[in-house]
Amino acid sequence: MTGDGAVGRDAMRASDLDRDQVAEILRQAAGEGRITLDELDERLDLAYRARTYGELRPLTADLPTGHGTPAVPHQAGAAERTLELRAKAGSIARRGEWEVPARVVVSNPYGETRLNFREARLLADVIDLEITASWGDAKIVLPDGATAAIDVDTSWFGDVDSRVPDRPAPPAPHFRISGAVKGGALRVRYKTRLDEWMGWNDWD
Repeated sequence: MTGDGAVGRDAMRASDLDRDQVAEILRQAAGEGRITLDELDERLDLAYRARTYGELRPLTADLPTGHGTPAVPHQAGAAERTLELRAKAGSIARRGEWEVPARVVVSNPYGETRLNFREARLLADVIDLEITASWGDAKIVLPDGATAAIDVDTSWFGDVDSRVPDRPAPPAPHFRISGAVKGGALRVRYKTRLDEWMGWNDWD
């Protein structure tokens, strides 16, 4: 019989970070040949629709990952892992208090991406952000004083508009943004009242 502590954990609400951690485990398992690509697609769909730890647990229970649920946050080595956020012609959004490792990979062609780092817990002084927003729209809000060096593919009339300095200014966090916005748009800035008319008022 499962103990009360385990039952309580299974009933806890999973976060976006928890779902991303399970998705990363599944992708690694597929790359190692432990599960098929069809199984990967099926489990990823279930992972991103999961609401509790109990719904996430079975997705990795037969893989060499321990107990099949996300690890306790802030574990050793968390800064070195990669956070992957993926969609297609959909919506990706992160705001408020969320944990950001040293490398973040975002892929959302044809979709809308909103990343607000103002209240995020940055696990490294330098964040490598690889973003694919081709034929889509991406807006990134940085903490006040942060800097961002941007080197993205803007062919096919892609547009990049950055309102932040590109040179590192320690101890402020520095972002290295790469990827592609072919036929799309990337906006990088701090939050200001003047941006409200541009639709940034939901990102306070």
